[in-house]
Amino acid sequence: MARAGIFARSGLLILILGSAVDSTSGLITRLLGTDAFTAAAGRGLFATLALGAVLWWREGGRAPARLAAVGAAGAAFVALNSLGMVMNILSLRFTAVANFFMIFATAPFVAALAGRVFLAERLDRATLAAALAGLVGIVVMMAGGAQSGGLAGDLLACACVLTYSAGVMVVRLNPGMDMLPVLVLTVLASGLMVLPLADFTEIGGRDWALLAALGIFQLALGTVLIFAAVARIPAAQAGLLGILNAGFAPVWVFLGLGEVPPPATLAGGAIIIGAAALHLAHDLRRG
Repeated sequence: MARAGIFARSGLLILILGSAVDSTSGLITRLLGTDAFTAAAGRGLFATLALGAVLWWREGGRAPARLAAVGAAGAAFVALNSLGMVMNILSLRFTAVANFFMIFATAPFVAALAGRVFLAERLDRATLAAALAGLVGIVVMMAGGAQSGGLAGDLLACACVLTYSAGVMVVRLNPGMDMLPVLVLTVLASGLMVLPLADFTEIGGRDWALLAALGIFQLALGTVLIFAAVARIPAAQAGLLGILNAGFAPVWVFLGLGEVPPPATLAGGAIIIGAAALHLAHDLRRG
């Protein structure tokens, strides 16, 4: 029992660190002088180098065979989440960073609703209430976005939630999926998807460094840390990720650029994060 407790506590620490790393995407994207398509392509290709190196370290010469063996389920996950990664970068360019991460904090509840509809999974009242509260929060933020010109970014954030939830359905239907080769192909596909629209010809050294940080540090390292954390903590505590990201991301942008979330974001975000926190407390108490 003591060893299990230490294991879980280390998982929570890794989750906090992973969230701190993953949530830097908003700040780095804001600092980049490139267009969104170039940012998405560069991030995906740099992340491919990093995660590909991890796969090679784990598998050696068997790495290409692992990539080729992801199957139809892996290919579906790659298609959904690579699209979501591209929309993530586009969303961050068209709305406040806080908006994106607050909206994305509803993803676990949307995934739970999808599980109820498509997989006939049990859905308790607490999850349903949190999902409805999250919807109210999103409406409040999107109303503010429509007034401030950020509605397109908010809609892209909602689309990211849908692709994430669909990816969760794929994983639940295929619990034995080896995620590392799937993630390598996902980040590669996200880079290649928008490569024809990218322009690397006039990028300076500063932007190359930021692209490398976005791909290697934020996406690759953040993903590795989050997966390592989720393997070490109870499923209920994994819901912390959305709350932590929604908390960290605006802080990084405020510290780096002085950007303060608009009032509608603060109001809608308070509803979403409050609902997520209450749901997490409910899950922890029940579990």
